[in-house]
Amino acid sequence: MAGSLGLLVGCAHHEKFASSFLSATNAPPPMNSNELAKANAELMAAMSEGARKEFENILRGIPEPPSHFPFPDVSGEPNHPRPNYVNFYGINDHYPDYLLCEYDVEVKNYHQSYEPKWFKAALKQARRSGPTKFPPIKWIAVAICNVAEHKDAGTFEQSFKVGAIFNANDVFDSLHDLSQLITDAEMDRHPFKYDTSQPTPGEQQRWVIVERHAATNSVSMETK
Repeated sequence: MAGSLGLLVGCAHHEKFASSFLSATNAPPPMNSNELAKANAELMAAMSEGARKEFENILRGIPEPPSHFPFPDVSGEPNHPRPNYVNFYGINDHYPDYLLCEYDVEVKNYHQSYEPKWFKAALKQARRSGPTKFPPIKWIAVAICNVAEHKDAGTFEQSFKVGAIFNANDVFDSLHDLSQLITDAEMDRHPFKYDTSQPTPGEQQRWVIVERHAATNSVSMETK
């Protein structure tokens, strides 16, 4: 805590940032360094550990992790779930080269013959967004989830019906035929795992398709 306050009080840039931060939260701007230090101490004490760390990283000029990138997601209406048949993007900071793309469908009688058109729709949406709408990535992992089968934590894993990983450059390059990319892709029937042994909800929801692909790539690189 003392170190973070020293950063805030000891640098004019940090004072300006903190004053703006407090103003944005409707707190009265401090009149001098002592009042600024007191206000910052109260702010830091009120923050959760994670928020406090993020705030300190901003002050130090440390960039936010890829998972905090403003992805081009389509939000649902207030108090309603996000819509189906549109991509929902994310990144696991342990695997920053991979864009996670969840494509939700809702069908009572799921059949694998529907999957190519769903994969194509998901890849089309990513292509339309373009690479500048995402952090630097090498791979796009698409998983199709049937929300009709997702009732609770116990059905979370089975609702993720299939996944595949695509080269990001190929997806964004309009010269590559998406249908062919899908035909050539290796389908994974167990792309997701709900692991209750992990400590946090974010860690419990594991995209094991990415974990396996990353491990395979690592081994391949070591043997070259």
